[in-house]
Amino acid sequence: MIQNGMKVLLAVALAGLVAQFALGATFNLPLGRTISWQFMSYRKIPPNTFSATPAGLEIGVASSAAPAVFPLTNQLQVTELRVSGKITGSLKVPPDKQGQKGFDDYAIRVGLVESGSRTLNWSEKLISADWVKSLFSLAPRGTGISKIHFFNIGTDPMQVGFTRTHPLSDLIVETVVAVPDSDGHFTFTNRFARPMNVLAVWIACDGDDTKSTFAVTLNKVELETRPASEK
Repeated sequence: MIQNGMKVLLAVALAGLVAQFALGATFNLPLGRTISWQFMSYRKIPPNTFSATPAGLEIGVASSAAPAVFPLTNQLQVTELRVSGKITGSLKVPPDKQGQKGFDDYAIRVGLVESGSRTLNWSEKLISADWVKSLFSLAPRGTGISKIHFFNIGTDPMQVGFTRTHPLSDLIVETVVAVPDSDGHFTFTNRFARPMNVLAVWIACDGDDTKSTFAVTLNKVELETRPASEK
């Protein structure tokens, strides 16, 4: 009888492993600690502040902008992105002008850095901004970058679905995916038509154009990955 019970438990355990293997895995970014994150800055722009809190990663913006980057030790094939958080305060930007010159601030952009073949040549390395060099340094030797795919929280529901290549860099493609509710909470899920080979997650909060002051708390950033059995 004990042997039969053990067989049942083993069968259940194996079934669980098979199911997990078939469904892939979920990678949760460590938002409650700052270790392994890279906090960068832009030339001539005051940087944001970053704090690890029990609620998640808190980003303070005061007429400032700066990226927070989480490099992935192993390149992941991502099939879905899930994000939630809260914005305290607001952008000083008219909804019909957001994204335009002088108003190119979003409370938060969550970006996935996609691997590719594009690299910097020696002359580009001399003139490129530090953030561009840092971006390309994420790629393993012998490889490069394709794009940063940003998913933005906008200010007006009419913006949701708007997609563009950023006018200042063809490395950046961004889509407005959601707006916060009346309390500042936001959440979105984006499933990709094809798995994306992701090198890093790039978080950007901007208030420098509009001289805005606010804070963003990221509660969850989850990456659903393709099952290991698929090629």
